[in-house]
Amino acid sequence: MNHRMPRRAALMLPLAAPALAQANWPERPVNMIVPFPPGGTPDIGARLVAPKMSEALGQAVTVENRGGAGATIGTRAVVQARPDGHTVLMGSISFLTSPLTMQPMPYDPVADLRVVSLVSTSPYILVVRADAPPRDIAGFHAWTRAEGARLNYGSAGIGTPLHLGGELYKMMMGVGLTHVPYRGSGPALTALLAGEVNMVFGDVPGFTAQIRAGTVRALAAMTETRIAQFPDVPTMAESDPRLAGYDVYTWAMLAAPKATPDGPVQRLNAAVLQAARAPDVTQRFGELGFDYVGSTPAEGDARLAQEKAKWAEVIRRGNIRADS
Repeated sequence: MNHRMPRRAALMLPLAAPALAQANWPERPVNMIVPFPPGGTPDIGARLVAPKMSEALGQAVTVENRGGAGATIGTRAVVQARPDGHTVLMGSISFLTSPLTMQPMPYDPVADLRVVSLVSTSPYILVVRADAPPRDIAGFHAWTRAEGARLNYGSAGIGTPLHLGGELYKMMMGVGLTHVPYRGSGPALTALLAGEVNMVFGDVPGFTAQIRAGTVRALAAMTETRIAQFPDVPTMAESDPRLAGYDVYTWAMLAAPKATPDGPVQRLNAAVLQAARAPDVTQRFGELGFDYVGSTPAEGDARLAQEKAKWAEVIRRGNIRADS
């Protein structure tokens, strides 16, 4: 009997193995890296969707916080991970903006990552401690004009939108404020409560509890429209003509190393969208200030490229550098 395999079948074997592996994916738990400490927007989003993604995938989805360097440490760990879909990033806009302030860039967010899905967007809000002098945004503008660089503001790190939001305010209003970077928006909020900084340009999900508890005062929405959870808080743009067009917000985005195959990416996309659309998660998103926005991987990649172009221009105009 001839046991030799036909030449055509033999040539097909190398192609069959990866296809089979993708069909059986995931083969082990999926590690979702959040490039910030616990408490900020991406961490909250990750912990809301991870349990339901585990149910959909039939494997555990773990959440690992790797903060530091404005989200670049955790993001670089994903970029350098094996591109098989078992290591993914749940990041905010910071993983895009922070490397744009560094020379050389530690990674290229568009060239080195592929988007699984845009999960949600979230507005930013200007907050001060409850005992701070300004009672409203008009008082805040007067405060910053009078005190200038003697006032400082906390951010989630150099090049993060919390930092860029502060720099935009300084440029548009012509005032001086001192920037104090932290390892995430959670630590920045802790610093505000401790009196280490005077203000934070913060993310709504991470700050909602403290705003409602009255320990911090919300003075202005940093987006062009008012925030649904805080309709009485005016926008920056409506508070002063010089701030027309001021619009700063973040998003939660699931991404994977660029070479990750389509099979795992599509399964991850279906799992995260199913998780985000679950009624209890949707309700919690709304309570915290998330706006659910699902996307296909292609739509996510296009959004990432557009955001890179926008923020690269802001960083260039402001001459914002990580070592400055």
